[in-house]
Amino acid sequence: MIRSLIGVQLRTMLATLNLHGKGGAKPSRLTRLFAVVIAAYVAFALFQLFSVTMDALCAPLLGMDLGWLYFSLAGIMTMAIAVISSLFMAQSMLYEAKDNEFLLSLPISPTTILFSRMFGLYVQNFLFGGIVWLATVVSYGRCVTISALSLVFCVSLLFLLPLLSLALTCILAWAVASLTSRMRSKTLFTMILSLGFLGAYFYLFSQADQLLQQIILASASIGASVRTAFYPLYQMGLAAEGDPLAFLIFAVIVLGLFAVVYVALSRSFIRIVTTKKAAAKVHYREEALRVQSVGRALLGKELRRFTSSAVYMLNCGLGALILVGGSIFLAVEVVGGTSPFSIVEQVPDMMRYLPLVACAIICAIIAVDVVSAPSISLEGNNLWVLQSLPVNGKQVLLAKLKLHLLVNIPAAVFAAVVLDVLLMPNIFMAALMVLVPCVYAVLCGELGLLLNLRLPNLDWTSEAVAVKQSASVLAAVFSDFGVVALFGVLFSISSGLISGECFLFMTMSALLVISAVLWRVLMQWGVHTLEYLG
Repeated sequence: MIRSLIGVQLRTMLATLNLHGKGGAKPSRLTRLFAVVIAAYVAFALFQLFSVTMDALCAPLLGMDLGWLYFSLAGIMTMAIAVISSLFMAQSMLYEAKDNEFLLSLPISPTTILFSRMFGLYVQNFLFGGIVWLATVVSYGRCVTISALSLVFCVSLLFLLPLLSLALTCILAWAVASLTSRMRSKTLFTMILSLGFLGAYFYLFSQADQLLQQIILASASIGASVRTAFYPLYQMGLAAEGDPLAFLIFAVIVLGLFAVVYVALSRSFIRIVTTKKAAAKVHYREEALRVQSVGRALLGKELRRFTSSAVYMLNCGLGALILVGGSIFLAVEVVGGTSPFSIVEQVPDMMRYLPLVACAIICAIIAVDVVSAPSISLEGNNLWVLQSLPVNGKQVLLAKLKLHLLVNIPAAVFAAVVLDVLLMPNIFMAALMVLVPCVYAVLCGELGLLLNLRLPNLDWTSEAVAVKQSASVLAAVFSDFGVVALFGVLFSISSGLISGECFLFMTMSALLVISAVLWRVLMQWGVHTLEYLG
């Protein structure tokens, strides 16, 4: 049974390559090749990113005979990346999977169900943490010759470190699930916690250069702290350099901690999964019946779905928060007397292109908010409900597109207006800076819906899979960025021939034409596909 459950978890994780929808239709070889190429590109980009950090740490620490500290710091970074990337997915997969109650009704022990869920999380921790650890070992190999024993232990640690990060992830997921199991404002709490984690991550990333310098300068004191406060990672660092005893100690600690966490979660699994949030007492009051139009009712349904899912809001609405927060930050900096454009101001020729660059940045941030890309997949097994309602496919797709625009356009307009005030371009350019992101948001919404109709994932057991791991979301993000990159290349070619205002107007015209074509396809092929989907 456990092999079957693990197989289900792995097939769910590989839904991007294996499934299109409820019928389990196989995608084309071209689609699979595209997904593999994109995944390989993302992995290579992350590897290169972390290689830069590891190269900056490796040589100085090895020069001070602190190779074990290099590996210990790399272990901390590996676990941090794994925990941040999988914490809220862990909560969704372990405690909020829609088939939990069904599996508990079968003659399957809760420990078996929990183990299969944890195995899926282990694979994810292995993939994210493995990239960081691989960059660590490669950077180490560039500085010194790796001994055979050290290489064996480094490979073994590649499998042990995800187990340690998994234990920490499950502890945090258990804490969050226990706190929110009876909360009425569960989504709000999860969103605040998620934004807190992301805020801390982006802050540390922005301070990376200073942190690296401080680590190198204070390596002796940091090493002493790691020996005491992070004793397991101290042993891990020694093991990576080829110490057999240290490897044995670290392995025992990791396996022991995982066993304790597994047993503790097994005992509380049923209680958390079956606990329902406290129901509010409803007192009937006679009120006038409010009648809404079909379009408004469908939009309200989409909006309630969006605001009730922390995973959906966080992964498909973060760009809007970045636009609003970033614009306010820039305005505060200018009011405080600090010019955020001081570097650009030193290059006179660049100032005239700054409004164009600002517009491109707004569009690039909008590309992250693919609200429409998973909206059909999120219907899941309930898609038949929409198909059975007395509404047509045009109304359904229009409501999903409106939600995408409702999330993106107000934030884009706010950011564009703030930048207009700060940059003071001419009136024509100022208007284009507002209009182009709006038209681009429409195009992204239409493209997301079309890709989701082409690559739906309706067999998910956790909505995190539909939002974060579906092929339509991945294809939508890269397609949206591809549009921005394409116009960037065209501008670099024609920058000496036409003005920035003229290019931006031509860009808006092209986006309008493409949006009109996509709208026609959506209202014909899209409506027909939605009616027979699933």
